[in-house]
Amino acid sequence: MEVQGKRLLILGAGRGQIGLYKAAREMGVITIAGTMADNNPPCIPLADEVCYMNILNPDEVEAKTSCLHFDGVATCCLDRGLKALGRLCDTRSLPGFSEAVAELCNDKAKMKRRLCDCGVNTAAYEQVTTKEELLQVVEEIGGYPIIIKATDLAGSQGIYKAVNENEALDGFSKAKHITKKDYVLVEKFLQGHEFGTQAFISNGEVLFVMPHGDILYQAATAVPIGHYVPYECSTELQEKIVVEAKKAIKAIGLDNCAVNIDFIEEDGTVYVLELTGRIGANCLPELVSIHYGVNYYKMVIAAALGVDPKAFWNTRKEGKAGLSKMIISPDKEGVLESIFYKGEKNADIYDLTLFVRPGSEVKRFSNSSHCLAQVVVEGGDLKECEERMDIVVSQIEMRIE
Repeated sequence: MEVQGKRLLILGAGRGQIGLYKAAREMGVITIAGTMADNNPPCIPLADEVCYMNILNPDEVEAKTSCLHFDGVATCCLDRGLKALGRLCDTRSLPGFSEAVAELCNDKAKMKRRLCDCGVNTAAYEQVTTKEELLQVVEEIGGYPIIIKATDLAGSQGIYKAVNENEALDGFSKAKHITKKDYVLVEKFLQGHEFGTQAFISNGEVLFVMPHGDILYQAATAVPIGHYVPYECSTELQEKIVVEAKKAIKAIGLDNCAVNIDFIEEDGTVYVLELTGRIGANCLPELVSIHYGVNYYKMVIAAALGVDPKAFWNTRKEGKAGLSKMIISPDKEGVLESIFYKGEKNADIYDLTLFVRPGSEVKRFSNSSHCLAQVVVEGGDLKECEERMDIVVSQIEMRIE
């Protein structure tokens, strides 16, 4: 497999893309960072070249890259650049999915409609534009509790759970305030067990479907602050997960990409909450790598460059258990005085990355953008991982003014 010297445009240069840039460097791939000019993202030193652009704007991305040569385009762990990625795949005939597919990933209402049309299990929902419509829809979908979603945001932003009319009206007002759409989505709240799945599709073939457990923090809604593998479930449930994952991937039209899917299981039925064509955030690429014994970032890069990712996938071996955790400030906010790890980094610590520096503003945690650091550990089983995680986290010291 020859990728050395190929050129890859990576949309985004934030903390979620660090692993992608590092993997590209190991492969000898030349990286071009596509990012905003004013936010000094951490991947700039890792990139070979930089092209400043607003990755949320496909027109601007297309214009800013018109004179650049690159063999593929990729992103991971964020949805912001998906439409621009699709645009470039369309206009340059690059491997990956189209802008129309990216639109389905970015707009939860369009996604839900497509899932329903294709027979994928998903929660009952409706679009609403007014408070009067909201209250009517609540009755139509079976009453409270409900979930209200701004359809064009990511990272658990713009999502509100409501158990009564007052909470529903409040959540509706908040979602309407931050969305750019003239409507929000109202879903029946499924009262089951939430979990996620990472998958990968190459030339129409789903190479794997890997369920993972989610560690949730209750903010305005439940926000993932960690994940773990393996996800223990029955063979029957595992089969249902694979079936619904494949149906959902086909329904949206994803190909030659990683796939992140949110699920919930209620009374033995598996429902797809949403999915998108990129690696999941909060250390999920690291957990895939641990579980299968491969470098998952390199699979994503290969697919983006039009090289068969099976060259990596076929080298997989029995992996270990893995656990990730985001370090947050649940109650306190202010200016970070100091943060450091006072322990020793041993082989059990797969990754330990601090995202913030002294002088940074720390916000009381409400969404994934407020994470301060990440820790990933591996072990023989989940219990061993939990014990190792407790030791590592206990040795991270943080002071907030």
